Amino acid sequence: MAESSSDKKSNKEGLRNIVSKISRKLGLRGKLLLTLLPSILAILLFTGYTSYRVADEYVNIALTRTVKIQTLAIVHEVEQYMDTCRTDLLFFAQGDMQSNSLRNMMERHLRAGGNKYFELAYLPASGGKPVVLVQRNGIINEMSLTESSRIEPNPLLELEKINLLKPGEVQPSQVMKVVYPLPDANASNLHISTHVIRFYTYFPGDHKNPPGILFLSVEASQIRNILSLYNSEQSPLWAFPRSQELRFSYLLNTEGWILFQSASIQEKDKELTTFLARENFEGTLGKQGHASAFRPNKNHATYWQALEKIKNNEYGLLEIAETDEANSNVKSYYFSYAPVNFKTAVNSPPMVYGGVIFVDRSQLPIIAGYKHFDVMLMVTIGTIALISFLILCIGKILTTPVLRLATRMNELSSLETLEEINLPYCGFDVEMLQRSINNIIRRVKQQVTELQAKDEAIFNVNKREPADLKRELETLVDVELSLIPEIIGHGPIISSLKSDILKAAQVDVDVLISGETGTGKQLVAEAIHSQSNRKKLPFVAINCGALDENLLLDVLFGHVKGAFSDAKTDRSGAFNEANGGTLFLDEIQSASPKVQQSLLRAIASRKIKPLGSDKEVDFNVRIIAATNVDIPSLIKQKIFREDLYYRLKVVSIATPALREHPENIPLLSIYYLKQAEQLTGRTDMGISKGALSKLVSYQWSGNVRELVNCITRATVMAEGKIIQPEEIRLEGEIESKTPLSDVDATSFSEKENIHNPVEEKPSDPQKQEKSKPVETIDETSQLNERQSAAWPTIRTKKTVTRKEYQEMVGGRLPTRTAIYDLQDFVKREMLTKQGRGPSTRYVVSVK
Repeated sequence: MAESSSDKKSNKEGLRNIVSKISRKLGLRGKLLLTLLPSILAILLFTGYTSYRVADEYVNIALTRTVKIQTLAIVHEVEQYMDTCRTDLLFFAQGDMQSNSLRNMMERHLRAGGNKYFELAYLPASGGKPVVLVQRNGIINEMSLTESSRIEPNPLLELEKINLLKPGEVQPSQVMKVVYPLPDANASNLHISTHVIRFYTYFPGDHKNPPGILFLSVEASQIRNILSLYNSEQSPLWAFPRSQELRFSYLLNTEGWILFQSASIQEKDKELTTFLARENFEGTLGKQGHASAFRPNKNHATYWQALEKIKNNEYGLLEIAETDEANSNVKSYYFSYAPVNFKTAVNSPPMVYGGVIFVDRSQLPIIAGYKHFDVMLMVTIGTIALISFLILCIGKILTTPVLRLATRMNELSSLETLEEINLPYCGFDVEMLQRSINNIIRRVKQQVTELQAKDEAIFNVNKREPADLKRELETLVDVELSLIPEIIGHGPIISSLKSDILKAAQVDVDVLISGETGTGKQLVAEAIHSQSNRKKLPFVAINCGALDENLLLDVLFGHVKGAFSDAKTDRSGAFNEANGGTLFLDEIQSASPKVQQSLLRAIASRKIKPLGSDKEVDFNVRIIAATNVDIPSLIKQKIFREDLYYRLKVVSIATPALREHPENIPLLSIYYLKQAEQLTGRTDMGISKGALSKLVSYQWSGNVRELVNCITRATVMAEGKIIQPEEIRLEGEIESKTPLSDVDATSFSEKENIHNPVEEKPSDPQKQEKSKPVETIDETSQLNERQSAAWPTIRTKKTVTRKEYQEMVGGRLPTRTAIYDLQDFVKREMLTKQGRGPSTRYVVSVK
């Protein structure tokens, strides 16, 4: 038995060797001849099944595309209709709110063929006369005060939305039922009820009319008729007759309520219904103000998954198995959905108002299946006839492997696509050729890798060479000799800033400097003073954000002896100290209402009254104020006085951010490197090309103050005379144990510079939620060492004041730095600021 098994095994191996030898000798042509007939037989066996599957798949693809187009066309038409309502409402808001004017505009709109709006109303917030116009059958009726009180719901209730509206913005309502009294000669107590969608906008008021709300409404049946139109033979997309299977569409809101469904195109005035949409659903019928609305239960997963997609501004299509096959000729139907977007303003991103779902049943896949069997009979006959033709073409087919090899070679057009060739079918001759080509490709790739390694080494060496900063050094010399040596920089933006400073210095008026933190507002103020006629007189700077209310009033206006218990002597105050010169009020937005009122009175009268004194004292001071926030927004929030703002803003100067002129980063780097040498006691320091490139490409979230700290830190940590890229530690790269994390820009100067970084763009919450999942990030990963040490205690106490924060980090922290750290917590949404002045507290945000 053992010998018999060994003989069989040797026979099999011998047979394989013979076949292998014959195969190698035959080459490509012999192999093709041996496989041609079996291949033809296999084609005949699989053609029928494969073609049926392909045909069925593409029929479904065609149907899904048609359904998607239908759904998107309906959504587009609804969006266009609602957008027309928005533009018409904003047009009405540009006119006069008197009843005659509104009526005339509405009548002209109707005569011009515009949308037939059901109502147009102007509701003043205080004073003025409300105007309520109702259009019925082309006739516009004005509601009297008595009739308006009988409207359900009362239009005056809409005034509650006034705080939610902004000028130029339009907000739509959900479908709601309204009842209007419209008596006529035959019926004095006639009322009409209908379902409408209202569009609201804020009317800012004019010399005739007070501010208020303007709204118009359309009957919901108008939008329902759009759905009906696209489901009829009058549809703009109608291209061919379709089977009589059930098809309908319906509108739903973002809360999952089905508002209404399409109907027959002839029933334009029919009441809103949802009976077809409720098919196969269980849920709640009727909601307040809309009895026919329907909301499916949560166990209908397909419906609620589609709603979530709609709320995420996504559209899609599902194929659902037919549950009622006894009454339907199809096995499945299509469930297509798409969101309805509405732009509240011209430049605002659209919001998701609701969605449209289209249900389509079609017999086309079944009919196509029957037709397919007829076609396959003809295909089989044709395939048999092609066998003869294939034999005639065999000569050409024999060369196919060589052609494929040549094609692959032609595709290797660059080093990036240089990969070894691996054809799935090779004869002896083609295999030898392929092996030779692959050997060449391997040698070329090896040489390319070696060249790239050499280039990388050369590049790394070049990065560590000193950067050529001769031009920057020459520019620094020119700056020192210029009229305004305090302003470091060049280019059109800095030139414009210097020009503004010189213009402001030539006139003796108050100046308001605005700019982000770290853009050099105090530096600009000093430059204005030094270039003005008051340059030989005092320049006094007060930080309004570093002092509480009472202390700030005392610092500004002074007091007389005995004005309060600790007033042992007279105090002249900043206005008197700066008399004849310039008074700089930094962070003016931090002043309390009481301080603002005192400043306004002093600026208006040019007189001050020290605390405890009965006499007013004249002063001759030029006031320069600075702010790092948008004061007009504070005025809208009633935080800052508008009259004080315009008193200070006689001349306005905006300090540019560093992201607006990054070309000055090399100049600033060498400037602060020289200062760092003096601070650290080092000499002849330089910056490598790689380090300078790293500085230029970084987005400076800490402005020039961060740049100063970075340069100082690098100067201290540098092992040689040239600062290398790895010695530039940027925010996020600094380890928690870095001993220089507390190095402050005030080591060089208490002044801000004229730069600000490119702001890091946080992902648009609306855009990010739609595009990718949010990753979990440690909220303390980018805090400085002080903030990281204090945060656990703050989170435990739930609240902290500025003074408590200073004590947490050692007690010697400057007030301005403590406020900066706390405001950084607020920007990161870790703390919430509450109160103003001495009562300011920072509370841990609830997430």
